[in-house]
Amino acid sequence: ESGARLVVDADIEFTKDLLPENIQGESLVGPKEQTGILRVNHLGDSSTENNPYNPSTFVSEMGTQTVKFTDGGWCIKRPTADVRNAEGGRIQPEGILAFWLDCESGAIKRDVEIFPKMRIFFTTGVWDDPSRLEVLESEYKEALVDLQTIEEKTREARTEAADKNWFDQLRDVRSMFVDSEEYERLKNRKEELERRSPPKSAVKAENGVLLAPNGSLVVKGNPNRPKWMPTTEYLILGTFTSKSLSS
Repeated sequence: ESGARLVVDADIEFTKDLLPENIQGESLVGPKEQTGILRVNHLGDSSTENNPYNPSTFVSEMGTQTVKFTDGGWCIKRPTADVRNAEGGRIQPEGILAFWLDCESGAIKRDVEIFPKMRIFFTTGVWDDPSRLEVLESEYKEALVDLQTIEEKTREARTEAADKNWFDQLRDVRSMFVDSEEYERLKNRKEELERRSPPKSAVKAENGVLLAPNGSLVVKGNPNRPKWMPTTEYLILGTFTSKSLSS
C-alpha cells in the first residue's frame, strides 16, 4: 500500500427544493419525496454568469488536478437508537444527514482512485432544531449540578462520621444508599444527554443548524446493480470533514 490520501474540497449547498420527478432517489439517503436538491461548487466567484460552476482541485505528482462534481440530493433521517460516529463512538444525534453527489470527472492519486461518474454517499450527525438544543443544554447543566450536590454531600457525611454515634452513622448510611441510587440515575442521564448533544467542535451554519465535524463516505459496491434488486452493497471510501462557508 502506498498510504496515499486523496483530499478534495467542495462547496456544498443544501437547497429547499425537492428532487424533480425525473431524478431517481437513493434509499440510503432517505425517501424520494423528502429528498432535497444538493448543489456542488456553485458558490463564490465564477468566470461567467452562464457558467457559475467552480471545479474542485487537488495536487498530485502531476501537479494541480481538476475534479468536477455534479449536483445530488440530501435528506435528514431521525434515529431511534444510538449510532456510531466517524470515530466509532456511540451517539444519538437529532438527525442523520445523508447526501450524495457524483464525481463526473473521476480522480486518481497514486493507487487511490475515484472512477468517473462514481456516486459518493456522505453521512454525518445533524442538530437542526436550535430551540431543542437549548433545552438539551439546560437539562445537561441541571444534571451536572445535581451530581455535584450529591458528591459534596457524601464528602461532608464521611468527614463528619467520625464524630457521630452508631445510631447517627446508621442513619447516614441509609441516606447515602438512597443518594447512591439517585447518583447512578443522574449519571446515566448525564451520559444519555452527552450522546444526544453535538460535540464542542460541531460546525454551525448561519441558521443555527449544527453539523458533526466529521462524517463517513461510502460508494456502491456494484453501481450497475439493477434498481429493482432489494439490497445494495456499500463499500467504505473514507471520511470527510465539514466547515461552515459563512466562517
